[in-house]
Amino acid sequence: MKPIAMTVKILVLIIFISICAPFAHANESERQLKVMTYNMYPGTEFSGIFLSQSPQELVFEVGEAFTDAQASNVPERIDEIADQIASGQPDIVGLQEVALWRFGFPQDQAPAQAVAFDFLQMLLDRLEARGAHYATISVQTNLDAELTGVFSPTSALDIRYTDRVVIIGRTDLPTSDLKIESVSAGTFNTLLPLELLGSTLTVPRGWTSADIKHRGKTYRFINAHLESFYEPVQWAQASELLQGPANTELPTILAGDFNSDAAGGGFSYQIITGAGFSDAWSVTNSAQSGFTWPLSDENPSVIFNPTQRVDLILSRGALTASSSGVVGEESDDITTSGFRPSDHAGVIAKLVLHP
Repeated sequence: MKPIAMTVKILVLIIFISICAPFAHANESERQLKVMTYNMYPGTEFSGIFLSQSPQELVFEVGEAFTDAQASNVPERIDEIADQIASGQPDIVGLQEVALWRFGFPQDQAPAQAVAFDFLQMLLDRLEARGAHYATISVQTNLDAELTGVFSPTSALDIRYTDRVVIIGRTDLPTSDLKIESVSAGTFNTLLPLELLGSTLTVPRGWTSADIKHRGKTYRFINAHLESFYEPVQWAQASELLQGPANTELPTILAGDFNSDAAGGGFSYQIITGAGFSDAWSVTNSAQSGFTWPLSDENPSVIFNPTQRVDLILSRGALTASSSGVVGEESDDITTSGFRPSDHAGVIAKLVLHP
């Protein structure tokens, strides 16, 4: 080939690449997703209830758990979580420990219906007030239990606690950016058995998922909350996730509170990443940072520095993480009354959904 002809061809190739490259970048930008996970924390722990040695102790422990939840300043904490979501503007959010506290007359046979705190509705209302438009996509109810709580010799109520995992999504995006094709939810088959005054109870844990179309391509978003108190149960639940909702050829995002320390070699984390899932944080940040738990004691005004990374966003298939960050862990995030928004930090990530 003559030198002049070769030069012309090279110039044409350079011009072609320079013209096409911005369009390729634009296509990837068009398919950029922003997702988030946040454990909302119900405001109390339940270990005292399950350690009760008598009916008398049990009713006082139930009363104390509800008193602690009230003292945690739920409205103020959810205000701060709403600020984090409204500021980050994720397309999709996976929420765990989305509590619903209700109460009724003591020893009433009918289920308690009077609402003390509905974390989901409170969050949606606060987001709307901030101009952030979100709606519920999928809900899985896990534990739904009611017991009598005694607060003083003359004060008692039936206290009903409902634990949920929830997916919410933006409603202000065009359907080309966010179209829900199907939703699903379930409870894990492997559950933790606990003894309560001679009776064996199981503590349900579960997941929610949604198949979402974005710019003509469908991906699956799964939100999960794995067992925290007994690791072999947690390992089985991680395997169930892989065999259940994550058993798909679709590009998949797996988000939630996995109660498995990614920074410390948690086995459930290894099970999931061993199945081909990539950790958005470790791809885009130092693996020795990004701790999300514990941010506080049972009382969210007792502040801790987190030591574990258990709140995760992972992906598999035609997805690449481009950035990720931790939210809700800074001193500026502490509420006016001195409370952490939650004992967990949230995690937000940007992912590119490839053609």
